[in-house]
Amino acid sequence: MLKKIILFLSTLFERPFANEKVIADRYQVISHLGMGSYGHSYLVVDLFSQTKKVLKALRLHKRMTKAGKQGFELEKDFLRAIENPGFPKFFEDGTYKNTPFYTMEFIDGKNFEQLIFVENRVIPETEAFRITYDLLEHIEYLHCRNIIHRDIRIPNVILDGSLIRLIDLGLARPLEPAKSEGQQELNLRKAVNYQADFYGLGHFLLFLLYSNFTCQENLPEKSWEEELDISIEARHIIRRLLQIDTAYDNCAQIKADIQQFILNQGREKNVVL
Repeated sequence: MLKKIILFLSTLFERPFANEKVIADRYQVISHLGMGSYGHSYLVVDLFSQTKKVLKALRLHKRMTKAGKQGFELEKDFLRAIENPGFPKFFEDGTYKNTPFYTMEFIDGKNFEQLIFVENRVIPETEAFRITYDLLEHIEYLHCRNIIHRDIRIPNVILDGSLIRLIDLGLARPLEPAKSEGQQELNLRKAVNYQADFYGLGHFLLFLLYSNFTCQENLPEKSWEEELDISIEARHIIRRLLQIDTAYDNCAQIKADIQQFILNQGREKNVVL
């Protein structure tokens, strides 16, 4: 209850930095990009280098708890250690009026929430799986370093030209030892294991596939398996990602299934009727 009160009050009184405000005598705010569970993100210009960057500042209610401040430090440590073009580069960190912040690369692309719901992008089945495969490469990079992202969602995946980029490590945590069946996290997204990211990946894939779906009015709501006209192989992969069927153990298993799916789709297209 106390956490809810703190969150309510911080949301009520917290105000984002205004446009053109200069942070730490160096970063001039261009615009407020958004607010996440841990921080406010801003597009800024670095007055020293005259380059655009993203500045992420820790939210008020997170600054009030030890866990919140530790989580922000962990996010910075993860990003600082990553050397992979699939993720934004870490630049600098600091504190402004008791507010911890750090800066990172500005990715001039659009996330899949914008592509699907604003631009009405339609993504065919095979393309959806190719995109998912590229994203899985980034998830595998994290998993090889015992990092679980825990926030694989369409707003956090950006199409940068032809590249897929993964952002926002605010909820990322080090991999936890396997738990017994009685200790399993009921909310699959909140677990700190490989399957938490696979579950998020399954929902990400469903959003891509639903871009082909036209909802008819006045019809009762159905499950994705009833609504989506997709192949048996696609259904099999999604069911395992969502842990409806036996969950995948690692990224290699998923990659193998997606590669086989794409190969089979290519063969079907080359069949002469």
